[in-house]
Amino acid sequence: MVNIDFKKELNEGQYAVVSAELGPHLVLAGAGSGKTRTLVYRVAWLLSKQVSADKILLLTFTNKAANEMIARVKSLLHWSPDKKLSIWAGTFHSVANRLLRMYGEAVGVPKDFAIIDEDDKKALLKDIIKDFFSQLDLKRLPSPSVVNEIFSFATNSQISIEEGLARKYSDWQPLLEYFEKIKVEFDKRKRLAKLLDFDDLLLYWYRLTEDHGVGELLAKKWEHVLVDEYQDTNTLQAKIIFNLARKHKNILVVGDDAQSIYSFRAANIQNIFDFPKVFPNCQVHKLEINYRSTPEIVELANAVIASNTKQFAKNLQAVIPKYIKPELIALKTNREEAGFIADRIQGLLADGLEPKEIVVLFRATHHSQYLEMELNRRQIVYELRGGLKFFERAHIKDVLAWLRVFYNLSDEISWVRILQLYEGIGPASAQKIFQAIIKHGSLELKNMSIPLGQTGQKSWSFISAVFEKMLLKKDSTLTELLGLVIEEYSDYLKNTYTDFYERLEDLEQLKVFASNYQDLSTFLAEITLQEQFAEVNSNNKKNNIILSTVHQAKGLEWQAVFIMNLTDQSFPHPLAVSEEEQEEERRLFYVAITRAKQQLYLVYPLANLSFGGFKMLQPSEFIADLDGRLLNYNQLAKSTAGKSDGDVQYVSELDDSSDGFLPDVSEW
Repeated sequence: MVNIDFKKELNEGQYAVVSAELGPHLVLAGAGSGKTRTLVYRVAWLLSKQVSADKILLLTFTNKAANEMIARVKSLLHWSPDKKLSIWAGTFHSVANRLLRMYGEAVGVPKDFAIIDEDDKKALLKDIIKDFFSQLDLKRLPSPSVVNEIFSFATNSQISIEEGLARKYSDWQPLLEYFEKIKVEFDKRKRLAKLLDFDDLLLYWYRLTEDHGVGELLAKKWEHVLVDEYQDTNTLQAKIIFNLARKHKNILVVGDDAQSIYSFRAANIQNIFDFPKVFPNCQVHKLEINYRSTPEIVELANAVIASNTKQFAKNLQAVIPKYIKPELIALKTNREEAGFIADRIQGLLADGLEPKEIVVLFRATHHSQYLEMELNRRQIVYELRGGLKFFERAHIKDVLAWLRVFYNLSDEISWVRILQLYEGIGPASAQKIFQAIIKHGSLELKNMSIPLGQTGQKSWSFISAVFEKMLLKKDSTLTELLGLVIEEYSDYLKNTYTDFYERLEDLEQLKVFASNYQDLSTFLAEITLQEQFAEVNSNNKKNNIILSTVHQAKGLEWQAVFIMNLTDQSFPHPLAVSEEEQEEERRLFYVAITRAKQQLYLVYPLANLSFGGFKMLQPSEFIADLDGRLLNYNQLAKSTAGKSDGDVQYVSELDDSSDGFLPDVSEW
C-alpha cells in the first residue's frame, strides 16, 4: 500500500505530470525545476495504481542517475534499501546489454558476447586501417580515433557513412570508399570474436524491436516507458523508444531543449521538438519553478536563452529569496583574469564556503592553463574534471585483458594486448599465436607449436603458463582469480613503470571493486559500462574546488560559479558559424549560468599573451546582447552590456583604470 500525499508534496506542475493519465507525455523541465523528483514520484504513483514494478522501464543517461532514482523511490515507499524493486532501470546501453543476453540470438548476437570498450575498439581499427591505407600515398591519414568517430556518428544518427562525411567530416570525403571497406572488415572481425561495441548495443536492440517475433514481445514487456534527459537522445535511441511505446503509447519523456548541448555526440535536438508529432495527442507539460538559483541568476538565464529562435518557450521563476546580481568582470589580460578568480575563491573560502561548492567553468580545457598555474602558486587544491579515467589506465586494461580472454577465448583484441606486452612478440607474431589459440583451444595452449624467436618463445611459455594457472583456479572466487593475474603481472609492472607502487595500489582497488561481483561475466560487462571509477568509492572524494568544461558540468550545481574566458575567440566557439551551431553555443552558456545557486561571476580578459605578444580580444557576443541592468560590473566591463546603464552597481575593489592597460611583457 502506497501512502503518499502526492498533491501536498508536489507543486502544481509536478503533480500534473506525476498523476497524468495514460498516453504520451512530454515534460519540459527547466533547469533546477525538480525533474528527478518528478520522475521518482511518477514511479511511486504508478506503483500506487497497482502497476507491476517489472512493467515499468526507466531509461537514463548514467547508471548513477538510475540508481539514485530507485533508491529515492524505495525511500518514498519506506522500503529497506536492500529490498528488491524489479523496475527495469538503467542507461540505454546497460538495458540493451541485458536484453541482448536474453534475446540477442534472434538478431545474430550470441549470448556470451563480450563488450569492447573504446580503447580496444580503436586498437582493432588501427590494425585494420594499416591493411587498407598502407598503399595510399597521402601526407595525412585519419587516425583510429577519427575513423571510430565517423562510424559512431553514422550509426547513432542512422545515416550512411557517405552522409556522415558530408555532414561533419568533409575533409575525409575522398576516402569514402576506404571507410566503407574498413567498416565491413571491422564488423566482420567483431562478429568472429563475438564482440559488440557501445554502438552495436543500441543497433542490435533496435533490430530486436524491429524483429517480428521479439519486437512484439518487447512491445508488451513494459506497460510504461519513462525517459530522462530526452533532449540528449540520438536518432537511434529515439527509434528504439518509439518502437517500445508505439502500441500502448504510455510514454513519458522528460527533457529541456534549452539544455541540448551534445550534438557532437550525435544527440539530436529534433527528437524533443518532434515528439508531439511522433506521438499525436501528446500532452505537453512545463516545469518552470526553479528551486536552485536566486531570482537574479534566473532572470539572467531567461534573458540569455530568449535570443534562441528555435525552442519551446519557457519562463523560469525562482522561489529562492533575492540575493545579489551576477557580476560581469573584464580584466586586462588572461593572467589578471586568473588572479581575479583566485582572489575571489580565496575570499569565498575565508567566508566559510566549502571548496566543493565552488566551480570554475570554461568552454574548452586549454582555457584553464593560467588559472591552474595561479591556483598551484597559491597552493589552492583543485580537481580538474576530464582526467584519465580509472578503467582507461594501461595497467588496469592489461589485467582486465587477462580476465577477458579467460572468459572469451576468441577475444582477439585482449589476446593481442597481452601478447604484445612481452618481449619478442610483435603484431605479426601476436596474430600467429592468436590464430593458433583459436584453432587448438584453451586446453592445448602450452603444447602449441608456434614459430617464434628465442625471446618470443620464452614470453609465450610464460603467458601460456599463467593461463594454465588460471584454468586451475576456474572454480575460485573472482577476487582470487584476479589476485593470481595481478601477482603474475607485477613483475612486468615493476620492470616497465617508475611509479610501480602507485599502479599496484590501483590494482588493489580493482580487487576491492571485483569483490562486489559473484561471476566474471557480470563483472566484465559492468566494468565496460561504468562511467567512472569514482562512483565506486564516493566517500573518498576530496573536498576540492572544481575546474570543469561546461559540457562536463551539466546536471550539477554549485553555490558559486565562475564562467571564465568569455571572449569572442572562445565562447561561442570560433568554428560555430551556422545559426544552428550558434544556438547550441547559447544553450551551452545557459547551462553554465544555471549551474549557479547564489553567486555567479562572468569573467573575460581584454588581451591574451600569444606568440610573444598580446592579442586583443572582445567580449562574447552573448554578453554584449544582455541588458546591463541584469548585472553588476567593473569599469572595464561597463561598455559590454550596454543596452541600459540603469541601476547598475559597479564593482569597486578592482583597479578599474582602462587607460594604457597592457602590462609590460616582462612581467610574464
